[in-house]
Amino acid sequence: MIKKALLWSPLFFMLWLLLPIPSHAATSFVKANVEYGQFKSLFTLEDPIMMKDGRVLLPLREVGDILGLKVHWNQPQQRASLYGVNLEVTLQPGSDIAYVNKKKKKLNVSTEVINGKLYIPIRFVAEAVKEEVKWDSHTNTLSVGSTYAVGTDKGITFWLNRKNGEFYQAIGNKVPSLIGTLEIRVGELRHLQVERLSNNSSYIRLYEAVGMSALGKRSGQVFVKNGNIIKESHYGFMGYYPDTNAYNLYDLQGKVLFTDGKHAEFLDHEGGVVASYDLGELTGKKDEVYMIEYVTDSYMILREYGTQHLILYHRMHEITAYVHEILPLPSAEKRFLEEVALDRNNEPDRELIIRFNKQEENTLLFLYKSKKTGQVDMYPFNLSKLKNESP
Repeated sequence: MIKKALLWSPLFFMLWLLLPIPSHAATSFVKANVEYGQFKSLFTLEDPIMMKDGRVLLPLREVGDILGLKVHWNQPQQRASLYGVNLEVTLQPGSDIAYVNKKKKKLNVSTEVINGKLYIPIRFVAEAVKEEVKWDSHTNTLSVGSTYAVGTDKGITFWLNRKNGEFYQAIGNKVPSLIGTLEIRVGELRHLQVERLSNNSSYIRLYEAVGMSALGKRSGQVFVKNGNIIKESHYGFMGYYPDTNAYNLYDLQGKVLFTDGKHAEFLDHEGGVVASYDLGELTGKKDEVYMIEYVTDSYMILREYGTQHLILYHRMHEITAYVHEILPLPSAEKRFLEEVALDRNNEPDRELIIRFNKQEENTLLFLYKSKKTGQVDMYPFNLSKLKNESP
């Protein structure tokens, strides 16, 4: 038996040599960052990137997010599409063939499905949108160029060309069409906050913080009706405090806000102006910039950006008051708020200001962190006690 085994061994070895050897592409996974925009802002990708035969592959939705493209997955046809301005890229799992504006292209590396996510080569898609991508293997960082910020809601998508303000709209998976040019210019904005109000109208908000310490703020709002830009407001400012107009803090009851920091208008879903305010007139400071932190039919809460003081305006009674003056704060804390009001850029601790928390019946609740003790306390104020005194 041993002799027979020895005789068969060379034969098995020769047959083994003749068998095809499975070919596996050299792949690895790396946690990576993206360096983005003119200020080289960094953010970490949610999923690790795939390195395959020296090529960088990212999940489909990450590629769309970075390059400002809308992503669509066709389940029956097992096909993925990325839509942008004058661009449609179509790919399939496990294939090295793609279609760019319906023209067949060959990929340098095939797509792959990993943990239910379709990984695609980012350089191929970036070149299709004429953007540059660089990979730094020493720092595991992608440097990516991108021209458009994008946002979508309920089947409608908008693109903003950050460089020239061109504004595009697409319904469903149609090719985007140019609907106008915005005055606002942004540097690194990636996401537009889109709210589709009706079949005919949409409300879009823009906000970004840029620079080494994110001190440069840009804020804006756009109203689109029947494919036309019918209203735009925007402004810019510097400082630590964020733009609260960008938050979803409003109880607007079917209305949307437009503000340039000095005026505020509330529009219904068809674009009609419901209410309009000159914020400088309400406060007596024409040159200030104001952010609106909360709105109801009864009152507005404003943030005076220069001092970061909070202001309460009763819309029904037309009464205005600084919140720090009407709350029962210790006198030392009131003095502190007044003393640092003109030097807020050197006071980055955002808790050292009064913040609105919530409303309980007719009582407004505010939060304030004591400069002396560091404790955050809640202070109530009853709206009925607001007296007719301007700040």
